Amino acid sequence: LKVDNLSFFLSFQYIDSANLEPVTLQEEPVRYHEAWQRLCSADGVLVPGGFGVRGTEGKIQAISWARKQKKPFLGVCLGMQLAVVEFARNILGWQDANSTEFDPKTTHPVVIDMPEHNPGQMGGTMRLGKRRTIFQTKNSVMRKLYGDGDYLEERHRHRFEVNPELKNSFEEKGMKFVGQDVEGERMEVVELEEHPFFVGVQYHPEFLSRPIKPSPPYFGLLLASAGKLSHYLQKGCRLSPRDTYSDRSGSSSPDSEITELKFTAENHE
Repeated sequence: LKVDNLSFFLSFQYIDSANLEPVTLQEEPVRYHEAWQRLCSADGVLVPGGFGVRGTEGKIQAISWARKQKKPFLGVCLGMQLAVVEFARNILGWQDANSTEFDPKTTHPVVIDMPEHNPGQMGGTMRLGKRRTIFQTKNSVMRKLYGDGDYLEERHRHRFEVNPELKNSFEEKGMKFVGQDVEGERMEVVELEEHPFFVGVQYHPEFLSRPIKPSPPYFGLLLASAGKLSHYLQKGCRLSPRDTYSDRSGSSSPDSEITELKFTAENHE
C-alpha cells in the first residue's frame, strides 16, 4: 500500500502455536527455535478464535510475550479467553487458572461454559448472531476506534466466556473489561492498562469487516504495530473526509460509496 508517497508493507507470518510449547523444544528443538524467532521478530500478535486444546499453551506463551514486551496484541474469541488465562496465571498468581473447556477441574475457572439456551454439547447451545456490547467507560481505545459511541454491535460464535464472578479481581490489577453485554453479565471487550495496545474481544469482528470499512479491532492492531495508532486517534479515527460506507449497502464496494484511504504511514516492513 502506497499512501502520501510513503510505502507501507504488511507481512503476515503464521506460527503454529504448538511449536512454542516446551514439549516441542524436547522433541523438535529446531522447529521450536524457529517458531520463537518468528514471534520475537513480530511487530504485533494476533491470536484468533478456535476450538480444542491443541496449541493453547503455546498461544498463552505468545500472549505472555506480547504483554511483557509491550507488543501490540489482539485476541479474538478464544484469543481473548486465553489472554485472561495468561493474566490470571502470571499476574494474579492463580497458577492452575484455565478454561473449563480444557480443564474442568481447575480451581480457578476464569473461563466457563455459559450456554445461550440449554446445557449440552450441540451447536444449539452456542451464542450466535449480532449482539450489542455496551462500553463501560469513555476512556477506552476500542471505544474510540468504534467511533466513540456508547455501544457496538458485532457477531458472535462461542460457548465459553470469561467468568463474570471474577471480574473485580482482574480489574483491580489493570485488566479492564471495557465492553459488556446489555445485562452486564458477559465480558465482551478487555483492555490492559499501561500497554500500547493489548485488546481482547469475545465476538468475531471479521464477520462484519468490509474493504472500505475495516474492522476496528484489526485495524487498531495494524496501526499499533506500525506505530501509527496515536496519530490515528488524534485525527478522530477517520479514514478520510468522506467515510460514507454503509453496512446496509447491497454491494461490497458500491461506486457511490468508495472513498480513498488516507492515513499517514511510515516506511515499515
